[in-house]
Amino acid sequence: MSIKAYRHMLYAMLVVICCLICVTVFHDINSFTNKLAVSGNGDLTEKLYARETGAEADMMQEGQPEGTVLAGQTSETENTTAASEKTETVHMVMPSGKPIGIYVKTEGVMVIGTGEVKTKTGESFCPCMNIIESGDYITAINGIAVNDKEELISNVDKYGSSDVVLSLKRKGRSMDVSVTPVLSVNDNYMLGLWVKDDISGIGTLTYVDENGFGALGHSINDNDTGELLEVGDGAIYNTQIINIVRTDGQSPGRLEGLIDYSSKNLIGRVNNNTSYGIKGYMTKNAGDYVSSGEWMPIGKKSETHLGPALLLSAVSGEPKYYDVEITGIDISESSQNKGLEIKIKDPELLNLTSGIVQGMSGTPIIQDGKLVGAVTHVFLRDATRGYGTFVEDMIQ
Repeated sequence: MSIKAYRHMLYAMLVVICCLICVTVFHDINSFTNKLAVSGNGDLTEKLYARETGAEADMMQEGQPEGTVLAGQTSETENTTAASEKTETVHMVMPSGKPIGIYVKTEGVMVIGTGEVKTKTGESFCPCMNIIESGDYITAINGIAVNDKEELISNVDKYGSSDVVLSLKRKGRSMDVSVTPVLSVNDNYMLGLWVKDDISGIGTLTYVDENGFGALGHSINDNDTGELLEVGDGAIYNTQIINIVRTDGQSPGRLEGLIDYSSKNLIGRVNNNTSYGIKGYMTKNAGDYVSSGEWMPIGKKSETHLGPALLLSAVSGEPKYYDVEITGIDISESSQNKGLEIKIKDPELLNLTSGIVQGMSGTPIIQDGKLVGAVTHVFLRDATRGYGTFVEDMIQ
């Protein structure tokens, strides 16, 4: 073999050896890279991804719980845990604390008592005795709807001495009864009934939310019977406080105001009267009542605790926060609208009202940045103390 041929053979063998070395090195590097990508359940890849996108920092800022599953981990246990974690909807409200004029009409005509009818002969009769009871609602006479006292009076007189059939609602039950009117000394046919068809007064707007409003914190009850008033229609009005009567230690103080019942001052319609207050919807005139407050979440009964809290009240003419203390909590069903016991601590409010006065029913109670309740009652012997209801009950 010539020297030249021998050199060519050596060169060929060297090229083959170099190629084999390159292939082996590339395979080792590739294997090492792949091991980095898959080792540790993908930790390295995921942490690099998190670092590049900022996901790790975001999760820490949002209070992500320890052991949170990152992208790429798909074990059955982890997926089940992630699926089971539900985000609870937060109910947001805007506390108000502003005074409102309230006017409600009964559903039909409410009976508050029965009495005698005196005739021209000097005799007295009780046409409805043992037939109609206090707290009954007369909704129709001989099938004709009765909406107010005037309609009841005129229809009774129209039928004269003939028996009339009154349609009643009694404690949620409907019934018909027959009654014979009596000709009175004034030449009017009468049934001997004391009735009412409306109630008005001053209270406080507790909150506004996306569904409407809540106010008072307790029901509107008839003063004569003590029964919850069944509301057929009602409204709330913008009102102006003109005087604050402080308690004298014997009777509660009160807010005195002017209520203009014109349509321009109508800010809401009442559609429900419950044990925890009145509810309804706001009208286009609501203006400042729905745009000037601070939105916050409601506080649940389980979150409410003894200690400092705030009242939001506009008794001074503008909404202000006043310091109070929650001194008692009762979450039992028997507490009704007295689940919270509070004590006024703020010197400014005490100087202004001497404590809780009539008309402050519905004043928002705020604790830890959440609306937890509303003022409902005052202690007669100590106006600095009173009761409140839970907003959780008001909203249900």
